[in-house]
Amino acid sequence: MQVSREIDYGIRAMAVLALHEDVILSKRRIADEFCIPVNFLALILPKLVRAGLVESLPGPRGGYRLAKARAKISLHDVVFAIGGEIVLNRCLDPEQGCELSPRCPATKFWRELQGITVEYLKGVTLDRLDVNGVV
Repeated sequence: MQVSREIDYGIRAMAVLALHEDVILSKRRIADEFCIPVNFLALILPKLVRAGLVESLPGPRGGYRLAKARAKISLHDVVFAIGGEIVLNRCLDPEQGCELSPRCPATKFWRELQGITVEYLKGVTLDRLDVNGVV
């Protein structure tokens, strides 16, 4: 199991914005700081803006900055903004589900692991990211 590149790059972008909390940064500056392809970042930033995590400021001196304090933005907020609700296994997906879930011995395990994962991500805010870029 692996986190998607989009989520990885989104967290990296948010880390850059958190490290420069009061500065308006260009898309290129954000991309360059943590090796994010700028074209991919162009697809991620609008999702973060729509979620209310990032502000987009137009104009020649425009760019992006956090929409709220970094202590108020969790990794779960970022993951949810980019990828939607965390579903570790299809048996927990409210839309797809699995016909075996009611009697499957693994469903309880997946539900517990998903709950732990979500709670952990909710507890890690951007202000807890290491200033050297290490999460």
